[in-house]
Amino acid sequence: MADWHLKELRASLEKRGWRVAAELPGDDRAISGSWDMKRAGDTRDLIVDFEGLDEKRVLPMSESYACRARGTSHTLYFSRRGEGGSKARERWNSELAAFVAAVSNAV
Repeated sequence: MADWHLKELRASLEKRGWRVAAELPGDDRAISGSWDMKRAGDTRDLIVDFEGLDEKRVLPMSESYACRARGTSHTLYFSRRGEGGSKARERWNSELAAFVAAVSNAV
């Protein structure tokens, strides 16, 4: 996929008070890398794993195709962005908002 997925995901999480405390390396099997997220006044941790298993290698985070909040069933597929006002764009915005709300309340 593209860096815009990461930028929009990060911005949405930051609006909920999360910040990336550390970028963690992948596992050389399926995870491209992870974000260890922290929120002020909150002792809970949020680790977002970026999925990047390819046929022959693990993709870098900028090419990952989905992410998952570790320890939960909350996932976000990095779909096409679509143009402003398109169904694809509306779907991405809706799925992004739902993921961020779910992980913010679940961890």
